[in-house]
Amino acid sequence: MDRRLLVLLVALIAIVGVVNATVYAYRWMTGTIDIKGAGDATGAACTGFYSSAAQSGIDLPGVGTNYNAPTYGTNTITVTPGDVVCTWTIDTTEYKLYESVTVTIPVTVGSWYIQDFYGFGYKRGTVPVYVWFRLEDDATEGGYLTTAKLVIYKVDLSGTVTYVTQLDLLGSSGTLVFAGSLNPGEAFRLDLRLDAASAGTVNFKVGVYVSQENEAPASPTP
Repeated sequence: MDRRLLVLLVALIAIVGVVNATVYAYRWMTGTIDIKGAGDATGAACTGFYSSAAQSGIDLPGVGTNYNAPTYGTNTITVTPGDVVCTWTIDTTEYKLYESVTVTIPVTVGSWYIQDFYGFGYKRGTVPVYVWFRLEDDATEGGYLTTAKLVIYKVDLSGTVTYVTQLDLLGSSGTLVFAGSLNPGEAFRLDLRLDAASAGTVNFKVGVYVSQENEAPASPTP
């Protein structure tokens, strides 16, 4: 083989290798997440679910008074709270706000209004917080319900109860409603209006978004 041809072939192979190579520009991010306990929560962090009937003497509005009310026969509403996200102490009694609640409501076919089954309050802070309710999983399963609405009332520092808005649980998942602002010491009262057409079991999920900024949360990525 001509030596000049061999050199040319080697050069071509080298060039092809360079074309097929992948080159990266490298950047990076480091992070530190500083987590405090529930006793240090303030502002938007010191908001959550509660029942004034379940926590006697709590210094928040008297909501959630029917968290264990009977519906029919020996059947009662059951509310199971989740993790504690804010705590404070009065004398020797510790009070709590919860990140979530699981609610079970036994009813029969027909129309029902479940009044004040639980509350959502704001305890410790110096600024108002803004609250949105989002339907994350709808209650259309099985077609058992023809009406299902979460009805929201605000209870201010004077104890005045004012209708705010409602979230249609049979609407489109992702629907967002703005409940307005809460000042420290205020709360929302939560009611349910139901029309049951046939027997069955229905599940739903509602997310509550709280911010110290009056800016609606973005739609979640599927």
